[in-house]
Amino acid sequence: MKFIDMKNYKQYLAFIFVAILVFMSCTKVINDVVKPGDKPIINAYLAPGQSVSMKVYTEIPYTSSDSAYSKPITGLNIKITSSNGKTFTLKGDGEGNYSSNSNELIGPAGTSVSMSFNYNGRTVAATTVIPSKPLNYTMDNKSISRVARDLSALGQGGQGGGGGGFGGPGFVQETRVTINLNWNNPDNVYHFVAAQSLETNPVPVIILPTSGNFANRPPFRFNNQPIQATSSSLQSQSFEYFGKYAIILYKLNSDYAALYLNNSTTSQNISTPVGTITNGLGIFTGVNADTLILNVLKAN
Repeated sequence: MKFIDMKNYKQYLAFIFVAILVFMSCTKVINDVVKPGDKPIINAYLAPGQSVSMKVYTEIPYTSSDSAYSKPITGLNIKITSSNGKTFTLKGDGEGNYSSNSNELIGPAGTSVSMSFNYNGRTVAATTVIPSKPLNYTMDNKSISRVARDLSALGQGGQGGGGGGFGGPGFVQETRVTINLNWNNPDNVYHFVAAQSLETNPVPVIILPTSGNFANRPPFRFNNQPIQATSSSLQSQSFEYFGKYAIILYKLNSDYAALYLNNSTTSQNISTPVGTITNGLGIFTGVNADTLILNVLKAN
């Protein structure tokens, strides 16, 4: 009878054991491949003292046709957990929008907030921290004036009403004003500025024709891109409505800035956008803000 050397036998068993582990590991990886279109897209910005608002919709894979579009994901059980001890589940509206109750609010600056839910057999999760409020935010102009112009008759053979058309009779040259904004940024983090009309029924500075290429109204809100700086500026011509505007300075976490500034994804260079969501895409981040008021007046 031929005996197997014990040392070689142990080495043989060890080899078989490692081979089994490698096979099981490879099988698990193969079975856990995330196919294009499998990941949900999340859109959530968390502010201190506010309820949670989150939108979840489907990913469009690169192989889809041009007619494909994102669809709301409904029926999710999204759990929110905060470092201040609060835990609650978001309520869905059946259209991909999820929110917390009015008494389920985000904690103050420094609070860590996590979310998680199951989708396509995987746990989608993310964690963010609510940043501190912007420091010493100031604005050098509290009011600006714009000339009202009525161009509603353009395209119909008219010259425009009060204020005259561009270069027409009665045209009044408008003085351009720069609104300078400043703040402290000792940690060199990202900020961006947004302007939002506060009027219920904003009156437009320029009354445009209601047909043709003028059918789209100017937006009630606009913003600058995120910057690592201590100042920014807005031009008076950017304000398309009379009345009060909130000039909001947002202090950002780095994940938002990275997603916003990631311009590498093009039709010639397709890549997955940066993000910090496990098994998901999009943004789940904390923000903090300070607000100043600007009055846009009608020039005499």
